Amino acid sequence: VVQKEMYTFEDKGGRSISLRPEGTAGVVRAYIENGMGSMPSPIKLWYNMGMYRYENVQKGRLREFHQIGAELIGSSSYLADIDIILMANSIFKVLNISNIKLNINSIGCPKCRAKYQKVLKEFIGENFNEYCDTCKTRFDKNPMRILDCKEEKCKKLNVGAPMMIDYLCDECKEHFEKVKIGLEENNVKYAIDSTIVRGLDYYTKTVFEFIDEETGLTVLGGGRYDGLVEEFGGQSTPAVGFATGLERLMEMYNKCNPNLSDIIPDLYILSIGNDAN
Repeated sequence: VVQKEMYTFEDKGGRSISLRPEGTAGVVRAYIENGMGSMPSPIKLWYNMGMYRYENVQKGRLREFHQIGAELIGSSSYLADIDIILMANSIFKVLNISNIKLNINSIGCPKCRAKYQKVLKEFIGENFNEYCDTCKTRFDKNPMRILDCKEEKCKKLNVGAPMMIDYLCDECKEHFEKVKIGLEENNVKYAIDSTIVRGLDYYTKTVFEFIDEETGLTVLGGGRYDGLVEEFGGQSTPAVGFATGLERLMEMYNKCNPNLSDIIPDLYILSIGNDAN
């Protein structure tokens, strides 16, 4: 799922162990194992869990971090996409985080993506040997992930690459247009970023990221993943969700709210002694 960032090692028994890198896959597995597909849809779930990724440690990126996520499973409607984006947007409003921007894109469905990937591979193939080793391994499995590469040389090679939104089928195009209209009607500002493919392989149609305008780092990201439940052995079930790193969110909160001591609670309850506690 996260390939090069997976924390994988052998334990004392010689077994290969991988630490949890993200939450959506685990939520989907729990959804299937607990028979939640037979419950009234859509199912709305959330989590707050510790995660581990073999990152290059830097500002905003930690090898052990906490992730808060929300998943809406069982609706293919564009309204579910809007619902989950509005929920994410409300987090920043409540926390008074203003220097944030929303970028959205559509990466289509398997039907229209096949045509696009053929064109994209032709574009990348012209300079294939100049790409990093990770991008080379992605070429046959999922060439769209190459557009997500953070290596500077790969970013330069990707300039002028064909865009997925130009190859969307009618269904995906209509879905994306309705999402955009819905956001506009809810006064949510956004920009279309054709380079967003998200770092995980399971996304379809709508993908989005909330970006810290000062650092350019992604604070919250998500999208639709209509094929993941079926891939894990469940029935074909559409779904959409998001996740945010708690440490990065706290960092932005503190930066945008420097005068926390000025906040006076309406009511403070103080207990004295064990009986009162």
